[in-house]
Amino acid sequence: MACFWVNSQETTVKIPSTTEKDGVIFYEIRVSVGDIYWHVTHRYNDFFELHTKLVNDHGVVKDILPSKKLIRSKCPQFIDTRKKGLEIYLQKVLKFLKLTMPRIFLEFLDFHVYDVYFLLQSLALKFYSEAEISLTSTKDYDFTTLELHAISKCCNTPQPAEYNPDKRYDFTHVLDFCSQIKILNVTGKIGNYLRSNIRPNDLFFDFRNFKKTCSVCMNQISLDCIKDLGQFRTNLETLTINKSNMTSLSQILQCDVLHKYNFDATHVWSNLVHMDLSYNCLTEIDQTIKLVPNLKVLVLNQNRFSNIPNLLELKSLTTLSICGNLITNCQQMHFTLGNILHLNLSQNSITSLEGFTKLYSLESLNLTGNDISSIEEIKYLANLPCLEDLKLTGNNVSTIVDYRVKVLEYFGKRAEEICLDNEQPLQPELDKVSIRRALKILKEGELPEILNIR
Repeated sequence: MACFWVNSQETTVKIPSTTEKDGVIFYEIRVSVGDIYWHVTHRYNDFFELHTKLVNDHGVVKDILPSKKLIRSKCPQFIDTRKKGLEIYLQKVLKFLKLTMPRIFLEFLDFHVYDVYFLLQSLALKFYSEAEISLTSTKDYDFTTLELHAISKCCNTPQPAEYNPDKRYDFTHVLDFCSQIKILNVTGKIGNYLRSNIRPNDLFFDFRNFKKTCSVCMNQISLDCIKDLGQFRTNLETLTINKSNMTSLSQILQCDVLHKYNFDATHVWSNLVHMDLSYNCLTEIDQTIKLVPNLKVLVLNQNRFSNIPNLLELKSLTTLSICGNLITNCQQMHFTLGNILHLNLSQNSITSLEGFTKLYSLESLNLTGNDISSIEEIKYLANLPCLEDLKLTGNNVSTIVDYRVKVLEYFGKRAEEICLDNEQPLQPELDKVSIRRALKILKEGELPEILNIR
Protein backbone atom coordinates (compact mmCIF):
# COMPACT_ATOMS: atom_id res chain seq x y z
CA MET A 1 0.00 0.00 0.00
CA ALA A 2 0.98 3.63 -0.31
CA CYS A 3 2.52 5.47 2.62
CA PHE A 4 2.46 9.20 1.98
CA TRP A 5 4.18 10.20 5.22
CA VAL A 6 7.20 8.09 4.33
CA ASN A 7 7.22 8.97 0.63
CA SER A 8 5.97 12.55 0.64
CA GLN A 9 8.98 13.68 -1.41
CA GLU A 10 8.24 10.98 -3.96
CA THR A 11 4.56 11.83 -4.35
CA THR A 12 3.34 13.20 -7.67
CA VAL A 13 -0.02 14.09 -9.17
CA LYS A 14 -0.53 14.12 -12.93
CA ILE A 15 -3.43 14.19 -15.37
CA PRO A 16 -2.27 12.14 -18.35
CA SER A 17 -5.60 11.87 -20.19
CA THR A 18 -9.29 12.70 -20.38
CA THR A 19 -12.44 10.72 -21.20
CA GLU A 20 -15.91 11.77 -22.27
CA LYS A 21 -19.07 10.19 -20.90
CA ASP A 22 -22.61 11.33 -21.64
CA GLY A 23 -21.25 14.57 -23.04
CA VAL A 24 -19.18 15.37 -19.93
CA ILE A 25 -15.36 15.55 -19.90
CA PHE A 26 -13.67 13.62 -17.10
CA TYR A 27 -10.02 14.11 -16.15
CA GLU A 28 -7.98 10.98 -15.38
CA ILE A 29 -5.74 11.76 -12.41
CA ARG A 30 -2.73 9.54 -11.67
CA VAL A 31 -1.45 9.72 -8.08
CA SER A 32 1.95 8.17 -7.39
CA VAL A 33 3.38 7.61 -3.91
CA GLY A 34 6.76 5.92 -4.17
CA ASP A 35 6.23 2.71 -6.15
CA ILE A 36 2.46 2.74 -5.64
CA TYR A 37 0.11 4.49 -8.02
CA TRP A 38 -3.63 4.72 -8.63
CA HIS A 39 -6.09 6.59 -10.82
CA VAL A 40 -8.97 8.89 -9.88
CA THR A 41 -11.50 10.39 -12.27
CA HIS A 42 -13.15 13.80 -11.77
CA ARG A 43 -14.96 16.35 -13.91
CA TYR A 44 -14.22 20.06 -13.76
CA ASN A 45 -17.19 20.79 -11.46
CA ASP A 46 -15.62 18.47 -8.86
CA PHE A 47 -12.44 20.53 -9.00
CA PHE A 48 -14.44 23.72 -8.64
CA GLU A 49 -16.32 22.46 -5.55
CA LEU A 50 -13.07 21.24 -3.99
CA HIS A 51 -11.34 24.54 -4.64
CA THR A 52 -14.17 26.57 -3.11
CA LYS A 53 -13.92 24.62 0.15
CA LEU A 54 -10.11 24.73 0.20
CA VAL A 55 -10.17 28.49 -0.27
CA ASN A 56 -12.77 29.02 2.46
CA ASP A 57 -11.43 26.56 5.03
CA HIS A 58 -7.75 25.91 4.33
CA GLY A 59 -6.24 29.11 2.98
CA VAL A 60 -5.64 28.04 -0.61
CA VAL A 61 -5.11 30.92 -3.02
CA LYS A 62 -8.31 31.71 -4.89
CA ASP A 63 -7.04 32.39 -8.43
CA ILE A 64 -4.91 29.26 -9.05
CA LEU A 65 -7.77 27.13 -10.43
CA PRO A 66 -8.33 27.37 -14.21
CA SER A 67 -11.48 29.40 -14.79
CA LYS A 68 -14.76 28.10 -16.14
CA LYS A 69 -15.51 28.52 -19.83
CA LEU A 70 -18.94 27.87 -21.26
CA ILE A 71 -18.19 28.56 -24.95
CA ARG A 72 -16.29 25.87 -26.88
CA SER A 73 -15.65 24.00 -23.64
CA LYS A 74 -15.34 20.73 -25.59
CA CYS A 75 -12.78 22.00 -28.08
CA PRO A 76 -9.78 19.57 -28.05
CA GLN A 77 -7.31 22.44 -27.67
CA PHE A 78 -9.26 23.93 -24.78
CA ILE A 79 -9.59 20.54 -23.05
CA ASP A 80 -5.84 19.96 -23.35
CA THR A 81 -5.09 23.41 -21.96
CA ARG A 82 -7.49 22.90 -19.06
CA LYS A 83 -6.02 19.44 -18.38
CA LYS A 84 -2.54 20.93 -18.01
CA GLY A 85 -3.90 23.74 -15.87
CA LEU A 86 -5.71 21.33 -13.52
CA GLU A 87 -2.55 19.25 -13.21
CA ILE A 88 -0.55 22.31 -12.16
CA TYR A 89 -3.35 23.24 -9.76
CA LEU A 90 -3.26 19.84 -8.01
CA GLN A 91 0.52 19.99 -7.75
CA LYS A 92 0.39 23.43 -6.12
CA VAL A 93 -2.34 22.41 -3.69
CA LEU A 94 -0.49 19.21 -2.76
CA LYS A 95 2.66 21.18 -2.03
CA PHE A 96 0.76 23.73 0.04
CA LEU A 97 -1.27 21.18 2.06
CA LYS A 98 1.44 18.53 2.37
CA LEU A 99 1.83 18.92 6.13
CA THR A 100 -1.88 18.96 6.98
CA MET A 101 -3.62 16.95 4.22
CA PRO A 102 -7.23 17.93 5.07
CA ARG A 103 -9.83 15.20 4.61
CA ILE A 104 -11.57 16.89 1.73
CA PHE A 105 -8.36 16.98 -0.31
CA LEU A 106 -7.09 13.50 0.48
CA GLU A 107 -10.52 12.00 -0.23
CA PHE A 108 -10.65 13.89 -3.53
CA LEU A 109 -7.50 11.98 -4.54
CA ASP A 110 -8.57 8.69 -2.86
CA PHE A 111 -5.71 8.63 -0.37
CA HIS A 112 -8.17 7.15 2.13
CA VAL A 113 -8.58 4.14 -0.17
CA TYR A 114 -4.96 3.35 -1.03
CA ASP A 115 -2.78 4.89 1.70
CA VAL A 116 -2.00 3.15 5.00
CA TYR A 117 -2.49 6.03 7.42
CA PHE A 118 -5.41 7.71 5.70
CA LEU A 119 -7.24 4.41 5.32
CA LEU A 120 -6.80 3.90 9.07
CA GLN A 121 -8.23 7.35 9.72
CA SER A 122 -11.36 6.33 7.85
CA LEU A 123 -11.57 3.11 9.85
CA ALA A 124 -11.06 4.99 13.11
CA LEU A 125 -13.86 7.41 12.25
CA LYS A 126 -16.17 4.52 11.41
CA PHE A 127 -15.42 2.63 14.61
CA TYR A 128 -15.68 5.81 16.67
CA SER A 129 -19.28 6.25 15.58
CA GLU A 130 -20.44 2.66 14.94
CA ALA A 131 -18.33 0.35 17.12
CA GLU A 132 -20.77 0.09 20.02
CA ILE A 133 -23.67 -0.82 17.73
CA SER A 134 -21.62 -3.34 15.74
CA LEU A 135 -20.16 -5.08 18.77
CA THR A 136 -23.42 -5.36 20.69
CA SER A 137 -25.36 -6.75 17.73
CA THR A 138 -23.46 -9.54 15.98
CA LYS A 139 -19.91 -9.16 17.25
CA ASP A 140 -18.53 -9.91 13.81
CA TYR A 141 -16.84 -7.79 11.20
CA ASP A 142 -15.45 -8.03 7.66
CA PHE A 143 -11.89 -6.87 7.03
CA THR A 144 -9.98 -6.74 3.76
CA THR A 145 -6.33 -7.71 3.58
CA LEU A 146 -5.55 -4.04 2.84
CA GLU A 147 -7.09 -2.99 6.13
CA LEU A 148 -5.29 -5.72 8.07
CA HIS A 149 -2.02 -4.75 6.40
CA ALA A 150 -2.57 -1.11 7.35
CA ILE A 151 -3.31 -2.04 10.97
CA SER A 152 -0.26 -4.30 11.21
CA LYS A 153 2.01 -1.76 9.58
CA CYS A 154 0.85 1.04 11.85
CA CYS A 155 1.43 -1.14 14.92
CA ASN A 156 4.94 -2.05 13.80
CA THR A 157 6.17 1.39 12.74
CA PRO A 158 6.15 4.78 14.50
CA GLN A 159 3.41 7.15 13.45
CA PRO A 160 4.64 10.27 11.66
CA ALA A 161 4.95 13.54 13.55
CA GLU A 162 2.50 15.13 11.11
CA TYR A 163 -0.12 12.49 11.90
CA ASN A 164 -2.23 14.32 14.48
CA PRO A 165 -5.95 14.03 13.74
CA ASP A 166 -8.69 14.90 16.19
CA LYS A 167 -9.95 12.18 18.53
CA ARG A 168 -12.39 10.78 15.96
CA TYR A 169 -9.46 9.70 13.79
CA ASP A 170 -7.36 8.28 16.62
CA PHE A 171 -5.85 4.91 15.72
CA THR A 172 -6.71 3.53 19.16
CA HIS A 173 -10.37 3.28 18.07
CA VAL A 174 -9.27 0.67 15.53
CA LEU A 175 -7.22 -1.26 18.06
CA ASP A 176 -10.03 -1.23 20.63
CA PHE A 177 -12.50 -2.50 18.06
CA CYS A 178 -10.19 -5.29 16.89
CA SER A 179 -9.56 -6.43 20.45
CA GLN A 180 -13.30 -7.05 21.01
CA ILE A 181 -14.32 -8.79 17.78
CA LYS A 182 -15.67 -12.30 18.32
CA ILE A 183 -16.24 -13.31 14.71
CA LEU A 184 -13.82 -12.13 12.02
CA ASN A 185 -14.15 -12.41 8.24
CA VAL A 186 -11.14 -11.65 6.04
CA THR A 187 -11.42 -11.26 2.28
CA GLY A 188 -8.54 -11.03 -0.16
CA LYS A 189 -8.40 -10.32 -3.85
CA ILE A 190 -6.47 -11.87 -6.71
CA GLY A 191 -4.86 -9.28 -8.98
CA ASN A 192 -4.75 -5.52 -8.54
CA TYR A 193 -6.94 -3.56 -6.15
CA LEU A 194 -9.44 -1.25 -7.87
CA ARG A 195 -7.56 1.25 -10.05
CA SER A 196 -4.12 0.82 -8.52
CA ASN A 197 -1.06 -1.39 -8.84
CA ILE A 198 -1.57 -2.67 -5.27
CA ARG A 199 -1.86 -6.46 -5.09
CA PRO A 200 -3.80 -7.27 -1.90
CA ASN A 201 -2.64 -10.88 -1.74
CA ASP A 202 1.00 -9.75 -1.61
CA LEU A 203 0.52 -7.62 1.52
CA PHE A 204 1.81 -8.97 4.83
CA PHE A 205 -0.34 -8.75 7.95
CA ASP A 206 -0.85 -10.33 11.37
CA PHE A 207 -3.64 -11.01 13.88
CA ARG A 208 -1.95 -9.90 17.09
CA ASN A 209 -4.60 -7.29 17.86
CA PHE A 210 -7.53 -9.74 17.82
CA LYS A 211 -7.57 -10.82 21.46
CA LYS A 212 -11.09 -12.28 21.80
CA THR A 213 -11.76 -13.71 18.35
CA CYS A 214 -13.16 -17.25 18.47
CA SER A 215 -14.25 -17.67 14.85
CA VAL A 216 -12.40 -16.72 11.66
CA CYS A 217 -13.36 -17.04 8.01
CA MET A 218 -10.65 -16.27 5.44
CA ASN A 219 -11.64 -16.20 1.79
CA GLN A 220 -9.36 -15.91 -1.23
CA ILE A 221 -6.26 -14.81 0.67
CA SER A 222 -2.63 -15.90 0.51
CA LEU A 223 -1.77 -17.54 3.82
CA ASP A 224 1.91 -16.95 3.12
CA CYS A 225 1.29 -13.29 3.96
CA ILE A 226 0.28 -14.04 7.57
CA LYS A 227 3.25 -13.27 9.79
CA ASP A 228 1.72 -13.79 13.22
CA LEU A 229 -1.49 -15.57 14.26
CA GLY A 230 -1.52 -13.88 17.64
CA GLN A 231 -3.81 -15.75 20.06
CA PHE A 232 -5.72 -17.63 17.36
CA ARG A 233 -4.20 -21.00 18.24
CA THR A 234 -5.53 -20.80 21.78
CA ASN A 235 -8.77 -18.88 21.21
CA LEU A 236 -10.25 -20.11 17.93
CA GLU A 237 -13.12 -22.58 18.00
CA THR A 238 -14.06 -22.29 14.33
CA LEU A 239 -11.70 -21.83 11.38
CA THR A 240 -12.82 -21.47 7.77
CA ILE A 241 -10.36 -21.04 4.90
CA ASN A 242 -11.75 -21.08 1.37
CA LYS A 243 -10.19 -20.47 -2.05
CA SER A 244 -6.66 -20.06 -0.74
CA ASN A 245 -5.06 -22.42 -3.31
CA MET A 246 -3.13 -24.06 -0.48
CA THR A 247 -2.05 -27.64 -1.29
CA SER A 248 -0.99 -28.94 2.13
CA LEU A 249 -2.40 -28.79 5.63
CA SER A 250 0.90 -27.47 6.99
CA GLN A 251 0.54 -24.34 4.85
CA ILE A 252 -2.69 -23.65 6.73
CA LEU A 253 -2.07 -24.74 10.32
CA GLN A 254 1.55 -23.54 10.31
CA CYS A 255 1.20 -20.57 8.00
CA ASP A 256 3.25 -18.34 10.32
CA VAL A 257 5.88 -20.97 11.14
CA LEU A 258 9.17 -20.85 9.28
CA HIS A 259 10.09 -24.52 9.64
CA LYS A 260 7.02 -26.57 8.84
CA TYR A 261 6.47 -30.00 10.44
CA ASN A 262 8.50 -29.05 13.52
CA PHE A 263 5.83 -29.38 16.19
CA ASP A 264 5.81 -27.99 19.68
CA ALA A 265 3.12 -27.06 22.20
CA THR A 266 2.85 -23.50 20.86
CA HIS A 267 1.63 -24.78 17.48
CA VAL A 268 -1.40 -26.67 18.80
CA TRP A 269 -4.88 -25.26 18.08
CA SER A 270 -6.15 -26.36 21.46
CA ASN A 271 -9.80 -25.19 21.26
CA LEU A 272 -10.48 -25.67 17.57
CA VAL A 273 -13.54 -27.91 17.09
CA HIS A 274 -14.80 -26.91 13.61
CA MET A 275 -12.58 -26.52 10.53
CA ASP A 276 -13.81 -25.84 7.00
CA LEU A 277 -11.12 -26.07 4.29
CA SER A 278 -13.41 -26.15 1.25
CA TYR A 279 -12.45 -24.89 -2.21
CA ASN A 280 -8.69 -25.21 -1.83
CA CYS A 281 -6.24 -27.54 -3.61
CA LEU A 282 -5.64 -30.12 -0.87
CA THR A 283 -4.68 -33.63 -1.98
CA GLU A 284 -3.84 -35.29 1.34
CA ILE A 285 -3.87 -34.82 5.09
CA ASP A 286 -0.31 -34.65 6.42
CA GLN A 287 1.01 -35.11 9.94
CA THR A 288 0.11 -31.54 10.94
CA ILE A 289 -3.41 -32.86 11.58
CA LYS A 290 -2.02 -33.61 15.04
CA LEU A 291 -2.16 -29.87 15.72
CA VAL A 292 -5.97 -29.95 15.96
CA PRO A 293 -6.47 -32.78 18.49
CA ASN A 294 -9.94 -31.69 19.62
CA LEU A 295 -11.49 -31.23 16.18
CA LYS A 296 -15.08 -32.48 15.93
CA VAL A 297 -16.17 -31.24 12.48
CA LEU A 298 -13.96 -31.27 9.38
CA VAL A 299 -15.16 -30.01 5.98
CA LEU A 300 -12.95 -30.73 2.95
CA ASN A 301 -15.40 -30.08 0.13
CA GLN A 302 -14.22 -29.21 -3.39
CA ASN A 303 -10.57 -30.15 -2.99
CA ARG A 304 -8.53 -32.79 -4.85
CA PHE A 305 -8.65 -35.84 -2.62
CA SER A 306 -8.60 -39.16 -4.47
CA ASN A 307 -8.76 -41.28 -1.31
CA ILE A 308 -10.31 -40.96 2.12
CA PRO A 309 -7.66 -39.21 4.26
CA ASN A 310 -6.29 -40.88 7.38
CA LEU A 311 -7.89 -39.10 10.31
CA LEU A 312 -7.31 -41.55 13.15
CA GLU A 313 -5.32 -38.85 14.96
CA LEU A 314 -8.62 -37.00 15.50
CA LYS A 315 -10.14 -38.95 18.36
CA SER A 316 -13.01 -36.47 18.79
CA LEU A 317 -13.98 -36.22 15.11
CA THR A 318 -17.68 -36.93 14.59
CA THR A 319 -18.51 -35.16 11.30
CA LEU A 320 -16.59 -35.32 8.01
CA SER A 321 -17.59 -33.85 4.67
CA ILE A 322 -15.54 -34.53 1.52
CA CYS A 323 -18.05 -33.49 -1.13
CA GLY A 324 -16.96 -32.83 -4.71
CA ASN A 325 -13.54 -34.45 -4.71
CA LEU A 326 -11.97 -37.21 -6.83
CA ILE A 327 -12.69 -40.20 -4.60
CA THR A 328 -13.36 -43.51 -6.34
CA ASN A 329 -12.21 -46.12 -3.84
CA CYS A 330 -13.31 -46.48 -0.21
CA GLN A 331 -11.57 -49.52 1.25
CA GLN A 332 -11.62 -50.45 4.96
CA MET A 333 -12.62 -46.98 6.04
CA HIS A 334 -12.79 -47.97 9.70
CA PHE A 335 -8.99 -47.98 9.67
CA THR A 336 -8.85 -44.30 8.67
CA LEU A 337 -11.97 -42.71 10.12
CA GLY A 338 -12.52 -44.36 13.47
CA ASN A 339 -15.83 -43.65 15.19
CA ILE A 340 -17.26 -41.17 12.69
CA LEU A 341 -20.97 -40.31 13.09
CA HIS A 342 -21.79 -38.17 10.05
CA LEU A 343 -20.13 -38.67 6.66
CA ASN A 344 -20.73 -36.72 3.46
CA LEU A 345 -19.11 -38.17 0.32
CA SER A 346 -21.50 -36.69 -2.23
CA GLN A 347 -20.39 -35.66 -5.72
CA ASN A 348 -17.49 -38.10 -5.99
CA SER A 349 -17.06 -41.22 -8.17
CA ILE A 350 -17.60 -44.01 -5.64
CA THR A 351 -18.72 -47.33 -7.16
CA SER A 352 -18.69 -49.71 -4.17
CA LEU A 353 -19.86 -49.53 -0.55
CA GLU A 354 -17.81 -52.46 0.74
CA GLY A 355 -15.44 -50.18 2.65
CA PHE A 356 -18.29 -48.90 4.84
CA THR A 357 -19.04 -52.30 6.38
CA LYS A 358 -17.41 -51.69 9.78
CA LEU A 359 -18.28 -48.05 10.38
CA TYR A 360 -20.46 -49.15 13.27
CA SER A 361 -20.89 -45.66 14.76
CA LEU A 362 -22.14 -44.10 11.51
CA GLU A 363 -25.50 -42.34 11.89
CA SER A 364 -25.80 -40.48 8.58
CA LEU A 365 -24.26 -41.11 5.17
CA ASN A 366 -24.58 -38.85 2.11
CA LEU A 367 -23.60 -40.53 -1.15
CA THR A 368 -25.59 -38.42 -3.62
CA GLY A 369 -24.09 -37.94 -7.06
CA ASN A 370 -21.75 -40.95 -7.12
CA ASP A 371 -21.52 -44.00 -9.42
CA ILE A 372 -23.29 -46.69 -7.39
CA SER A 373 -25.23 -48.88 -9.83
CA SER A 374 -26.00 -52.19 -8.12
CA ILE A 375 -28.70 -52.53 -5.45
CA GLU A 376 -26.62 -55.30 -3.93
CA GLU A 377 -24.11 -52.72 -2.70
CA ILE A 378 -26.62 -51.80 0.02
CA LYS A 379 -25.85 -55.05 1.81
CA TYR A 380 -22.60 -53.48 3.03
CA LEU A 381 -24.65 -50.89 4.95
CA ALA A 382 -27.33 -53.25 6.26
CA ASN A 383 -25.53 -54.18 9.46
CA LEU A 384 -24.57 -50.68 10.55
CA PRO A 385 -26.58 -50.49 13.81
CA CYS A 386 -26.66 -46.70 14.15
CA LEU A 387 -27.31 -45.69 10.53
CA GLU A 388 -30.58 -43.77 10.25
CA ASP A 389 -30.03 -41.22 7.47
CA LEU A 390 -29.00 -42.40 3.99
CA LYS A 391 -28.88 -40.37 0.76
CA LEU A 392 -28.41 -42.07 -2.62
CA THR A 393 -30.05 -39.72 -5.12
CA GLY A 394 -28.00 -38.99 -8.21
CA ASN A 395 -26.69 -42.59 -8.41
CA ASN A 396 -27.80 -45.04 -11.09
CA VAL A 397 -29.15 -47.30 -8.37
CA SER A 398 -31.83 -44.72 -7.52
CA THR A 399 -33.41 -45.12 -10.97
CA ILE A 400 -34.29 -48.83 -10.72
CA VAL A 401 -37.87 -50.00 -10.23
CA ASP A 402 -38.99 -50.05 -6.56
CA TYR A 403 -35.66 -48.53 -5.59
CA ARG A 404 -36.80 -47.33 -2.16
CA VAL A 405 -38.43 -50.63 -1.19
CA LYS A 406 -35.41 -52.65 -2.32
CA VAL A 407 -33.02 -50.45 -0.35
CA LEU A 408 -35.16 -50.57 2.80
CA GLU A 409 -35.50 -54.34 2.48
CA TYR A 410 -31.82 -54.76 3.30
CA PHE A 411 -32.37 -53.16 6.70
CA GLY A 412 -35.03 -55.69 7.71
CA LYS A 413 -36.68 -54.84 11.04
CA ARG A 414 -34.84 -51.47 11.04
CA ALA A 415 -36.43 -50.34 7.77
CA GLU A 416 -38.82 -47.96 9.53
CA GLU A 417 -35.83 -46.23 11.18
CA ILE A 418 -34.11 -45.39 7.88
CA CYS A 419 -34.64 -41.91 6.44
CA LEU A 420 -33.87 -42.47 2.76
CA ASP A 421 -33.17 -39.44 0.56
CA ASN A 422 -34.66 -37.09 3.16
CA GLU A 423 -37.95 -39.05 3.37
CA GLN A 424 -39.12 -41.36 6.13
CA PRO A 425 -40.58 -44.68 4.86
CA LEU A 426 -44.31 -44.66 4.15
CA GLN A 427 -46.50 -47.44 5.49
CA PRO A 428 -47.14 -48.91 2.00
CA GLU A 429 -43.36 -49.11 1.52
CA LEU A 430 -42.94 -50.85 4.86
CA ASP A 431 -45.71 -53.30 3.97
CA LYS A 432 -43.92 -54.16 0.72
CA VAL A 433 -40.67 -54.65 2.59
CA SER A 434 -42.39 -57.03 5.00
CA ILE A 435 -43.92 -59.04 2.15
CA ARG A 436 -40.69 -59.20 0.15
CA ARG A 437 -38.74 -60.41 3.17
CA ALA A 438 -41.35 -63.04 3.99
CA LEU A 439 -41.34 -64.35 0.42
CA LYS A 440 -37.58 -64.44 0.38
CA ILE A 441 -37.46 -66.46 3.59
CA LEU A 442 -40.04 -68.90 2.30
CA LYS A 443 -38.12 -69.26 -0.94
CA GLU A 444 -35.06 -70.16 1.03
CA GLY A 445 -37.02 -72.83 2.88
CA GLU A 446 -37.12 -71.21 6.28
CA LEU A 447 -40.08 -70.43 8.55
CA PRO A 448 -40.81 -66.70 8.29
CA GLU A 449 -40.68 -64.62 11.41
CA ILE A 450 -43.25 -61.97 12.25
CA LEU A 451 -41.92 -58.53 11.33
CA ASN A 452 -42.83 -55.80 13.75
CA ILE A 453 -43.05 -53.07 11.16
CA ARG A 454 -45.79 -50.55 11.76
